[in-house]
Amino acid sequence: MQPSRSGWGIAAGISGFLALVMGAAGAHAVADPHAAALVGQASLYQLIHAGALLWLGGARGRCATLARWLFLAGTVLFCGTIYLKELAGWESAVRLAPVGGTSLMLGWLLIALAHGIQKRES
Repeated sequence: MQPSRSGWGIAAGISGFLALVMGAAGAHAVADPHAAALVGQASLYQLIHAGALLWLGGARGRCATLARWLFLAGTVLFCGTIYLKELAGWESAVRLAPVGGTSLMLGWLLIALAHGIQKRES
């Protein structure tokens, strides 16, 4: 079942909220400067992709649909595993970070592809 446009808006809003919570946690609750910087970077990436996910919620087509799912999975696997490692001490969690990062990159390429297809059809 495909989430509706409002469902993607809810997902984007929750992701943006969590990005800010994690950014604050990294800035105020993490003593190690390197770990705090990693949490801050993950928070920034999550916030950027929450905004993109919100925008994609209204986009149509196969590329946009796949990009939404890639952004959602990428946020969980990239940002989430960094949070787990740096805030919860789960060292092995970051093994999935490259899969998440790749998902985010592929999502952006699909946006470019969707716009290229759209331009050719116009």
